[in-house]
Parts: sequence; C-alpha cells; structure tokens
Amino acid sequence: MNNATQKERLFECFGEVYFTVYADFKCPFCYALNERIFALNLEHWVDFRLIQRVPEIHNQRGSLQLLSELTTEVAEVRRRLPSTEINVPVFRPSSAAAASLVYAISRDNPVEAVKLRRRIYRALWVDGEDISDPGTLASLLQELNIELPSHKNLTNEELTAWQSEWANNTEFNRNLPVIISEAGETIIGFLLEPELDAFLESGSLVTDHVPNGLWQPQKRQRILVLDNDAKCVRMLVEQMHDTQIEVVEDLIGLIAHARNLGMPDLLMVNSSFIENVSGTDWWRNTTNSDPDPATPIIHILDNLTSSAEAAAFEAGAADIIVKPFHPKLLRSRLKSHLQERRSKQLIKNFTRVDALTSICNHREFCSQLSAEWSRAARAGSSLALLMIDINQLRAYNDTYGHLSGDDCIVRVAQLLGNCLRRSEDLVARYKGGMFAALLPGVEVVSALKVAQDCWEAVTNAKITHPASSIASCVTVSIGAAATVPRYEKNCMLIIEQAEIALYQAKQMSCNQVCSFDHNAC
Repeated sequence: MNNATQKERLFECFGEVYFTVYADFKCPFCYALNERIFALNLEHWVDFRLIQRVPEIHNQRGSLQLLSELTTEVAEVRRRLPSTEINVPVFRPSSAAAASLVYAISRDNPVEAVKLRRRIYRALWVDGEDISDPGTLASLLQELNIELPSHKNLTNEELTAWQSEWANNTEFNRNLPVIISEAGETIIGFLLEPELDAFLESGSLVTDHVPNGLWQPQKRQRILVLDNDAKCVRMLVEQMHDTQIEVVEDLIGLIAHARNLGMPDLLMVNSSFIENVSGTDWWRNTTNSDPDPATPIIHILDNLTSSAEAAAFEAGAADIIVKPFHPKLLRSRLKSHLQERRSKQLIKNFTRVDALTSICNHREFCSQLSAEWSRAARAGSSLALLMIDINQLRAYNDTYGHLSGDDCIVRVAQLLGNCLRRSEDLVARYKGGMFAALLPGVEVVSALKVAQDCWEAVTNAKITHPASSIASCVTVSIGAAATVPRYEKNCMLIIEQAEIALYQAKQMSCNQVCSFDHNAC
C-alpha cells in the first residue's frame, strides 16, 4: 500500500472516492470545509491533499496586521458556515510538519490519518495550539493512540506533486480550498453552508437538493475594535473568544467596515484616534449621520486623566477602559455591555417577528424593503419581490377551523423559508394568508425560478384541502416583479407591480405563477 497514491489507498480501503480537495491546515476556510465533510460523514471518501498556501512563511505571530487578517477570516467563516465551531488563534503557524505527519500516517493507515487531520485542524482553530511545534503534534498522536510510522523520514514526493498541481493551476489562481467532484465539477473558494452541503451531498453545482432545516445566521455577537496596539488586541481575542472580534487600524477603515458589514454589537475606539474631534463629530464628519444609538461605544484610553475621561463621555462613550487591560476586568465589563445589548435586541425583535409564523412581520418587511430599495438604487442593481397568497384559505378555515388554518399558514411559511437559500433573501407574512419574499440583486428570470420553487414546495407538501375548488390540497398563487430601483421612485412601486401579477395569477384560475409585464404599462 505504501507505493500507491493516496487516492488509490483510499479506493482500496473504502471502494469509492467522491471528491478531491486541496487544502492547508493554516486556512480557516479549509478547516471549516473539513468540518462539513465530517458532519456529512464523507471523511473516508475524500482525497484530501494537504498543501501550503505560503510555504516560505515558517511562523507568523502576533502582529496587528496578522490579527486583523485572522479576525476577518474567522468572521467570514462564521458568516458562511454558522454551524462551525471556530475561534481566532493569535498566530498563523507553519503547516509543513503537520501535513507531512498526516501524509506519513496515511501511507500505513488512511483511517487513522483522517482522524489525525481533523484533530490537527481543531487544535489550531478551536484550541489555539501551535501545530508547528513537534511537541504539540506528538501530544496529538498520543491522544489518538497513533504510533509514528516507521517510514517517517522518507521523502514525500506526492506532497510535492500536490503543491505543484495546486500552485501551477491557473484556474485555481492560488485560492483555497479547492473541491473537485467525481464528475469533474470544481468549486474554488468557499460557499454558504446550504450551497456547500448541497454540493457535497450531490456532487453537482446544479441540483434540486435542499438541505434539511432552515439556514440560520450566526448569533455570535460582534465587537469592532479601532486600535493599533497588537498586545491589547491579542488580549481581546483571547478573553472574548466566544464573540466575534473584528479589527481595523484607522477611522476610515472603521466606517467602511461598519457600512459594509453592519453596525457591530459593541464598538471599541482608541480615543487617541479621535482626540482632536469634538463630540460625536468623528463619526458624523465621515458619514453625515449620527452613530447608531443602540450600539454602545467604549473608548480605550492610553492614560487615565480627568480631562481624557470627560472628553470620552462628551464624545458619546458608554464606558471607558484604560490600558493596560486587566484580563478578568476587561472580560466582565465587555460581557456586561453585550448582555445589555442582547436584551435590548430581544425586546426589539418582538416588534419585528410575526407571532404566529416566527418569520418577519409586515412592519419589518416594509423596513427591509425601504433599505434594499435604497441600496439597489445606489448600486444600480435589480430588486425582485414575490407576493404569495394561499388559495381559498377561508374555505380551509370553514372546514377545519381557524386553529387548523393557523397551522396551515405556519406550514406554508416554513416551506417558503426553505426555498430562500441566500442569507440576504427575506420572507415575511404580509397579511392573513399572504406572504412577501424580497430578493435583492435578482432579476425577473431568477425571481420566477424562486417563485416556481415556492409553488412546487407547497404543492408537493400535499396539505389536504377538500373544500378547495382548485385541487385536493393547499395551493398558492404567486405574483413576481423585478425592477432596478431609482431614488425618485417610491419603493411601493414594486409592491404594486407584484400585486398586479398576483391578481393576474388569481384571475387565471389561481394555482400558478405570473410576472409583472412592464410593457403592458
């Protein structure tokens, strides 16, 4: 078995190899991919080729730039794969020794190599251990009761070949991870969790497979930090490992970060960056708006003086923290602010969520529509809307009673939610048995595809409706509209267009999908 390739060894042990993967231990996206492979029980059917994205780097530790990169990458992993457990390490170690060790183990025992690969990944990205340290690797071998292979000093020609294949492939463009299915379809980079799971379970980018359950965004709270002190940022990362730390080095970066990713749950600003600006003008001068009052702003002071303390509170600080940080005190104070923030958010959410279906209510839909309309007008991109109505719901209520009618509405809401797979899509209860689905960046052809998916999901659920004159089960009519918003137009325009399309679907015997015809106006 030692002279065979890794793929041949896997095939000999397990009979099939469904995917080929190029990945690096020091890449958080590769770690997250490995976790999804294990979660889907595919670990023994993947030819996992360990390479090094930047082989010349032996060990990176603790610089502010590195911490900023790591926090940003981990934040993106949490956004795309919210089910993945991951923390921010304070260094990026060399992965050469770990890759060589796993490869050496795989030559004798592919099963043990798979276990070791996952444990090394988790040692770095969950436990924060240095996987370039021989002592750490020896400890992991002992933990898994794996013996060092007798041929550990042999050259690793196959590892070198993998490195060359990845580095010289112009399609890969030195990106990670790379996933190639048995059919030859390739994913370069990283997908959202539902899309990745669908690809891993089907082997194709074109699939009707819908992963089980609704995709839920990550609930981990975010702290955005403006500071250039690497030591203090490291302490924040270490003490607040159960939150998402995001680091910027200047005021422009902070404003851009907040605009692109949304306001964080807590904002920490080194007062030296804004000491020459009065009040909250440091934010207003850059954004032409006031900072979100719901987001607490904590000022970091290099030295505590009465004048500095007064200036911080005059600038809108909810609290001040003085350097050097005391670890336990730092954690306690930040936790207190985050807990208060979460409590306020929970109260606010009660006003945004429909009590019956637990999806967005009409008020939240209107708020999001207005925001997406403005965003699309700025970007010159399309915005689509579906209006979805349960056919003959009154007859259903008359037959089964209003409690059963409510159950029907809840079931349809769940089915529609399963059809909207992107994080930016929104489904809301508009009124009664009517729903609205907001699809940013989507043109009419794609909107009709989503509408058809919604229609089929409800029809295929076969919810019995004997009183219906349309079919023996619950059905829906759907009106679709898409437009490129303009500032001078009101966002109610797209609602009117989708409702006209819905009316057309109702007039044409219901139980179908219609789109708004701009040429008819």
